[in-house]
Amino acid sequence: MQLTRHAIEKCKTYGVNTEALLSAMQHGETFIDLSRGGSIAMVFVFQLRPWVAVLNLETEKVITVYPTDQRTVDARRGGGRWVFLKP
Repeated sequence: MQLTRHAIEKCKTYGVNTEALLSAMQHGETFIDLSRGGSIAMVFVFQLRPWVAVLNLETEKVITVYPTDQRTVDARRGGGRWVFLKP
């Protein structure tokens, strides 16, 4: 995966190393976000907390990344907003 310019700027904003972030993403879970027109969200742990990456699988790019919390992840999964993407 490659990072878009926006994702790189987000990494700078949060003070994170892009290579470390991409490495952490290899252990993430991928979901379809039904409230956002079927966009793809990946949830992974980085710096001891959950992070979300919004992906474009066709271009193999990370559109944006941001930290979140486990309560938000659980609510989106439990409420049916995020549905596991089948491999």
